[in-house]
Amino acid sequence: MWRLDERAKRKYAAAERFGLTEKLRQCGWAGLSAKEAGRIGGSLKTKRKK
Repeated sequence: MWRLDERAKRKYAAAERFGLTEKLRQCGWAGLSAKEAGRIGGSLKTKRKK
């Protein structure tokens, strides 16, 4: 069973909010476009500030 650290859990939760979980399952993180990855990263950054 995979154990994810808190950062990875937040990344997957953000991807789920943007509807990217199916794409992640098929292609992995490298399969995301720069726009999609930036959206996830920006979401994590703003959550951390709050």
